[in-house]
Amino acid sequence: MPSTVINMPEVPTSAPSGEFFDKIFSLRMPEQAEFMSFLTSMGVIQGFLLIAVGVVYLLTGWKIFKTLVVVNAAVLGAYGGYIFGGNFQGENMPVFGAIAGALLLAVLAWPLMKYAVSLMGGLAGAFVGYGIWAHAAAALGRPGHEFAWAGGLIGLITMGLLAFVIFRFVITVFTSLQGSAMMVSGLIAVALKVQSVSPRVMSALSGNKMLLHLLILAPAVVGFVYQNSAAAAKAKKKKPPE
Repeated sequence: MPSTVINMPEVPTSAPSGEFFDKIFSLRMPEQAEFMSFLTSMGVIQGFLLIAVGVVYLLTGWKIFKTLVVVNAAVLGAYGGYIFGGNFQGENMPVFGAIAGALLLAVLAWPLMKYAVSLMGGLAGAFVGYGIWAHAAAALGRPGHEFAWAGGLIGLITMGLLAFVIFRFVITVFTSLQGSAMMVSGLIAVALKVQSVSPRVMSALSGNKMLLHLLILAPAVVGFVYQNSAAAAKAKKKKPPE
């Protein structure tokens, strides 16, 4: 039988994760090719760790949201502190800056929980708004990426303000979305390390730019429904009988 050859797009064997996150924090959404390059550079252990942590966010976000918010704040603080520390002369200043930034934001997030949730929800809303705007513009045949920040800004403001009105809704949205993104990213990173599967995964994702978004959206919706159902059932049990 003639053998079937799958043409796999060339992807760098290593992608500097620093540049990938720098682009995100500079409010520029990475292209799908850059995201795939980042996942290709990820190790198997990192992939499995990402899957495990993503499942925790996806299914238990509402139950342990305070811990997860503090963890998110610590990660953001560590990254910001690392960049800030790099501006000073001295040995290991970026590391010291990362430690200080992580501790500072983690400590502040606990007493300012509602504001921290507003920030996390706003970031999730910005991600969704940016994606919707960009895809809508692409569907209409118009260049929308340079203006997609407008959709991101709308999502940021909307979800940020909703945290003060519908607290649980915002928590379940951002934990479900973040958990799904982490889990799917870990699964893809692990799949890319399997030689028999990697070409097919790369070909499928490169040939359909919507596929990655759908892979993230589907588990996020499941997680959102599951978390709200579990929270409603728990509240019903606590409700005293009439």
